[in-house]
Amino acid sequence: MSTKKDCSLPDTTELKQMIIDNPELPLLIFCGEESYDADFSYSQANAGKPSIATIILYGDVWIDEDDYRDSLSDNLCDEEEYRDLSDVDYDKMIDKKVEEAEFVKAIVIYVG
Repeated sequence: MSTKKDCSLPDTTELKQMIIDNPELPLLIFCGEESYDADFSYSQANAGKPSIATIILYGDVWIDEDDYRDSLSDNLCDEEEYRDLSDVDYDKMIDKKVEEAEFVKAIVIYVG
């Protein structure tokens, strides 16, 4: 019987290569609620496959471009300055805001 524990990221080859190929990118690790065990300060959790993502911090949540576009569209629709815009003009305004936004390209790992 083996006492060796399963590693949460059993093969780090891909992650290492991503870091070597993209040394300028930040490494962001996102933890889901199932990754926390309230009995201890730290616990091991399963990590997903690393990927390179283009994301933006919106409020206190990191989201991708599609979610950012949807969030802006939902959150700005009741603002006084946008109420009288046609649907086409409103969509153009949202497109412009997305285009001007500062997205971050990062190596991302989801844990949980």
